[in-house]
Amino acid sequence: MRTQNTSLLLAALVALSASPLAAQRSTTRPGLWLGGGLGLGWARVNCRICGANRGHSLSATAQVGGRISNQVLLGGEIEGWLRNSNSDQGRPGDEMMLAYSIVTYWYPSHRYLYYLKGGLGMVTYRIDDGTDRLTSSALGPQIGAGWELPVGAHFSFMPYVNLLFASTGAEIKFNGSPFLDNASLELFQVGLALARR
Repeated sequence: MRTQNTSLLLAALVALSASPLAAQRSTTRPGLWLGGGLGLGWARVNCRICGANRGHSLSATAQVGGRISNQVLLGGEIEGWLRNSNSDQGRPGDEMMLAYSIVTYWYPSHRYLYYLKGGLGMVTYRIDDGTDRLTSSALGPQIGAGWELPVGAHFSFMPYVNLLFASTGAEIKFNGSPFLDNASLELFQVGLALARR
């Protein structure tokens, strides 16, 4: 029910951001931009000893960068997902997935303030139940999209979706020692950010 309510809220914000009022905002952006957001994240880790761990929990993002043109922004981002879950043996485990990415935002339209995003980053995963620890990391692409809903001369609320994935070659370590297996890592985010553009 909570996930459904969140989806309805984000859909309403997207609809509002497509209004003519949003379109009246100038597309000239300052040289430096930054932002941060919160929402829900769904993480998946698939390997021989970890199975397929998927769950939704709190997710966050932070961005900073510079303007290349009125339609292109370049910057760096950190995405995070954190959850406390139970392992197969019933012991609690703290799960965390982080991604550090270089991204490009592209605004195709001068009239409507939506963007498409692409980038490349390092995706890392860790689960620790107090006794054993499994970690994994790999390079992977990021894609995303969102809308700007202006709330001032330079500030915007931005409903967004992000997908990061490292589908092959993610090295696994079990209690610090390399494990002869690879993992696939995925993180999907839906949230609302406040950004200064």
